Amino acid sequence: MRYDQYPFQVPEEKWVRVITNTDAKNEADDQFAIVQTLLSPMVINVGLIAAHYGIKRHPDSMERSYRELEVIFDKMGLPREGLLYRGASKPMENIHTPVPSPGAELIVREAMKEDTRPLFVTFMGPITDLASAYLL
Repeated sequence: MRYDQYPFQVPEEKWVRVITNTDAKNEADDQFAIVQTLLSPMVINVGLIAAHYGIKRHPDSMERSYRELEVIFDKMGLPREGLLYRGASKPMENIHTPVPSPGAELIVREAMKEDTRPLFVTFMGPITDLASAYLL
């Protein structure tokens, strides 16, 4: 998804693919960064991954982040289909065992994709999904 409702166009060779990984329900700063990324005319938003923010305060923290992403998309009037992914529901237990998730699978799939455009994966929370993607 690339937002292009501007009176100017960004040349296609400037477009980049972006996956945003966010613990959106943890603090109020992520929402601003999410909206900024979604509205950037040079960003092809490949997916947004809901991240956990630990399990001590809220055992369902990843689900809370996922619901926050749904709220943001709904308020912006953007379709969610194919863009929202659940990340790891908990931290990794050790450095050798991934926490599989649709989000980690998205990172692997996009990293391995034959595409000349750069892929950036941004993290606004734990890097559990990136570490898991590497191990997967």
